[in-house]
Amino acid sequence: MSTLLTIEAAFLSQTNIQTAIDLRAIRGLQRTLANGQKKKFQQTLELSAKVVEAVNWFASEEGKTATNEAGIYWTNEQIGNKVFGWQKSYFYKVVKAGKLEATKVEQFNSLCDEAEARGEEPNRTLEGLLKFARLGGGATAEDGGASEEGEETEESGEIGVEIRIPTIFTMTYKGGNKNVSIRINEAGAIATTNSTEEILEAIAFLTNSINQ
Repeated sequence: MSTLLTIEAAFLSQTNIQTAIDLRAIRGLQRTLANGQKKKFQQTLELSAKVVEAVNWFASEEGKTATNEAGIYWTNEQIGNKVFGWQKSYFYKVVKAGKLEATKVEQFNSLCDEAEARGEEPNRTLEGLLKFARLGGGATAEDGGASEEGEETEESGEIGVEIRIPTIFTMTYKGGNKNVSIRINEAGAIATTNSTEEILEAIAFLTNSINQ
């Protein structure tokens, strides 16, 4: 959570302000998001809707009047940080998800359910949902990527959602001229931005350390 100024803490502690943005519900959802991926995703969607309502309130005349009277002037980015304790990138993901059409979210969830029924692990996250929506819902990208938890993902042309591929090997090395990071997934795909020489230097360091 970000550090609040005294007037900011006092502002957010006011009952009428907490009621206006339903802060109690938001705090409760923030606390319970860690339980199960599917449940976590559903709670994240509920949280997104609440956050959008709160952002809209701050943009309303009522919200502007309340903040002005308190001597507080927040941008949307500051609202994300001061009120919810999030960095800019995650805050905007939450807001974007909260503004999606319900039918788009339902389609994404349905396709994820179908993938799970086939024994696959879909990328049921905000990142996965927003990418699905950005591609038009059902379209596919040409390249996979990394999920929010760091696992590799690939596009499924059949269902249009990303499928997680478990990571089986990771290594990081912070010595030498450049930090080294490498990840290999179950399909054998290697994810790294380092050269072969840099990776071999890291492996040599590991080998020497083990043999000492």
